[in-house]
Amino acid sequence: MGEIMGYLASGRPRGRPKQFNRYELPHGVVKIVSAQCADFSRREKAIREGSLPDEILAAYIQVNDAISKALSDIEEICREGFLQDIAENRGYEKSNLGMIFSSRAYYNRKRKAIYEIAKRLKLI
Repeated sequence: MGEIMGYLASGRPRGRPKQFNRYELPHGVVKIVSAQCADFSRREKAIREGSLPDEILAAYIQVNDAISKALSDIEEICREGFLQDIAENRGYEKSNLGMIFSSRAYYNRKRKAIYEIAKRLKLI
């Protein structure tokens, strides 16, 4: 009888994990962040070459700086890996960072990085 009451009181079956999204972002925002991360190296190369009009160059610098600053909370050795994982929408199982972090630590850092990039790009 106690199990039935527990089910009725919480509204979900006993043993089901609680769903919690720390950084709840719209799907479109996550896709934009992923696309901006995927284009990071192309913009970096264009910035180094410096052959772009001033307003485009300024926009490239602004976007890449926002991404770099958002990733600055992550350990330096792992920043490039997280940038690539976000760009390619890669998860823990396929990531090279799986050897360094536990699944929980990996996803905590990745979710925070996506949130920070979106915030710095003024998407949220």
